[in-house]
Amino acid sequence: MTGRRNRPACAICGTSMHKNGTTTAGTPRWRCPNCNASQTGTRANTANIQHFKVFLDWVLTGEPAERIAHRLHVTRRTLTRWFTFFWFIVVPSHTDKFRVYDQLFIDGTYFHNKCLLVACTAEHPVAWLWCTGESKYNYARLLDMLAPPLIVTIDGSGGARAVIKKHWPDTKIQRCLVHVQRNILTDISRHPRYPAHKALRTFAYQLTHIETQDEAREFITRVHKASVTFGPWLKEKTYRSQVKAADIPRWVKPSQKFWFTHRGARRSFNRLNELINDGTLFTYLNPPEGVTCDVKSTTNLLEGGINKQLKDLARAHRGTFDEHQRIIMDWWLYVRTENPVPPLQLALEQDFGRKGEEKAQAAWAEEEIKRRGHADGRPAAYDTGIDSEWNPSLGVRKGWAGRG
Repeated sequence: MTGRRNRPACAICGTSMHKNGTTTAGTPRWRCPNCNASQTGTRANTANIQHFKVFLDWVLTGEPAERIAHRLHVTRRTLTRWFTFFWFIVVPSHTDKFRVYDQLFIDGTYFHNKCLLVACTAEHPVAWLWCTGESKYNYARLLDMLAPPLIVTIDGSGGARAVIKKHWPDTKIQRCLVHVQRNILTDISRHPRYPAHKALRTFAYQLTHIETQDEAREFITRVHKASVTFGPWLKEKTYRSQVKAADIPRWVKPSQKFWFTHRGARRSFNRLNELINDGTLFTYLNPPEGVTCDVKSTTNLLEGGINKQLKDLARAHRGTFDEHQRIIMDWWLYVRTENPVPPLQLALEQDFGRKGEEKAQAAWAEEEIKRRGHADGRPAAYDTGIDSEWNPSLGVRKGWAGRG
């Protein structure tokens, strides 16, 4: 038989598909010889594919939904109806768990009441985790998604350093030099008056311009000499009895009888000496064996390349639910990972979110049964209305009980 066959084109790569049997319902099944994707030739999928492409374009670009609706000659409410099930598509949050990278950058950024921990290379995101803050526990959860890299660069906030030393003991740590510089300038200001403050400002500006190991050794020597020179000055104390109550700094605790007079300078010198002794200040000048990439000394690639764009995307999608905003960020990060599965293929595998919606409905129904007692809403016939376990608060009486 000759003539042109009516074969559908693959929705992912556009290649002409081959017939691959039928479903249990008798619907023809097609498989792509190029990307191996499978689909059925139903009109429902055609509409879902078009709607999902609109959804993904809206999510990744941040274009106003009203403008998209106007361009497609539909209403804003129609777009909302199209997108109903797409929010239930599960977006993978990490890539290859066993790949060892030369250098990873780890940092956290905040969105309203949520914290997003991101691990990335110089080219693309690798893994991310939504949590409530930059705690040791949350950093440990992020590290569990990854194989230990040769070098990891951090900004020094939260419990990242302690967790990395515990979970990745063989990984070298590079402290972000820009953050160290900012911390010093925050402690002493950019227009210092005291000689120690001026020395620290010089160290802060020199720190980000060190390119050789000789320059690093010279810098370390100058820091040690300045620490010795200004040592007595940094140890000066101020006693509460010598200061008026109105002049006591706010950070002083009520129980403190004295505090160090030059708190900011002391903290900056201690930070520099600690990083020098810890060996995390100039790791980029002496990388471990096996590193083939150009090692960076800052987290600027992460903060400017990913965090900043995520903030802009969140601003473009302001007003969306917190959970929807999280999903938007997940899509943005996922499509920028190395060799991601095409989003449309993920959508097809999950029936455009309907499988996820069914699981969510089942979980909600289970919670309702636990809360109400019966599926139809009737309360449980027998229940423990009073907690039978011992509670120490039962014996504690606090507050005003009223007039007798």
